[in-house]
Amino acid sequence: MEKAEKKNKEGIQQTIIEKIEALMEENKINQATLAREIDIGQAQLSKCLSRKGNNYFSIDTLIRLSDYFNVPVDHLLGRATLRVEDKPRSNADICRHLVNLIETGTVNMISASVTENTSQADKKEKKKNSYKVLYFSNYIPDGNYHPKGIEINAFIEYYLKLRDLYKKDDLPKAFFEQAIEDRLNQMRY
Repeated sequence: MEKAEKKNKEGIQQTIIEKIEALMEENKINQATLAREIDIGQAQLSKCLSRKGNNYFSIDTLIRLSDYFNVPVDHLLGRATLRVEDKPRSNADICRHLVNLIETGTVNMISASVTENTSQADKKEKKKNSYKVLYFSNYIPDGNYHPKGIEINAFIEYYLKLRDLYKKDDLPKAFFEQAIEDRLNQMRY
């Protein structure tokens, strides 16, 4: 019984390490920055992230990580993948994420003109405005397929279709959320 329990603990520890490393990569932060942000020693964090030995995360550290990355503790344990969105992201956080997407080539940018309603109070007016538009290309610059872009575009199309059904009350909220979560869990890239 003790061997099975130890193996289970090691499996959970590996899952936690993988989740934290993925979140660090996604947020472009290193161990030193993360340790400082969650107020633990870098050596302690490094030891916990080590795949050697019996170095486990304390509950307090898991909660700090959960709060910092804005994910449920269950996500770190591999039990859930939905982010906790109890407060909107700041403009700076959104811009950092967009810069990361642009710099990694995940999204591309074009200029587009949009005619939109610019009414104020009693004036009814339409105006053409120019914006930078982000898009996920299905192709990379050499003309080959971009599997990451294709998968993201397929997900966005799926999400928007289900969202429309949900907004029209043609789809229960629980079904909508589960369908989106299932689709996210099936993504390969």
